[in-house]
Amino acid sequence: MNFERWLGNLATGLKSDDSSTKDLAADRERLTAVLLVEIARADHTVEQQERDAIRQALSDSSQLSDAELDDLIDLALKEAEGTVSLHAHVKQLNDALDKAGKVGLIEQMWRVALADGDIDRYEEHMIRKLADLLYLKHRDFMQAKLRVVEAG
Repeated sequence: MNFERWLGNLATGLKSDDSSTKDLAADRERLTAVLLVEIARADHTVEQQERDAIRQALSDSSQLSDAELDDLIDLALKEAEGTVSLHAHVKQLNDALDKAGKVGLIEQMWRVALADGDIDRYEEHMIRKLADLLYLKHRDFMQAKLRVVEAG
């Protein structure tokens, strides 16, 4: 699944509620950024390639300027440093995304983990943990990994 299709799935996967579309999109961007940063931080270093992969994921899914993207990533890095638990972040995404949106998010996590050319065991563990929190089956977790690895 390419990234454009993932974005389409993400957009159709959002459940409607009373909150404004703009606020929902901004919150989704922030939550996605934090989770992608957590994957990059899992091996205790955030390589430039990982940061670039996060930036690409966010730029493809939003209308933010380059400066706004950089600010969002910096904010996500700061938020991730102070976050004790990701459960609240994941709960919000669980409420907002359908299965296709969740699988797309996991694929983005794999892209960030693979960005530096190596999937560290800590990165893989973090993705597995988040896939579990998103109520995805192990099969979905593995298929997402295989799609990203095969795409190279």
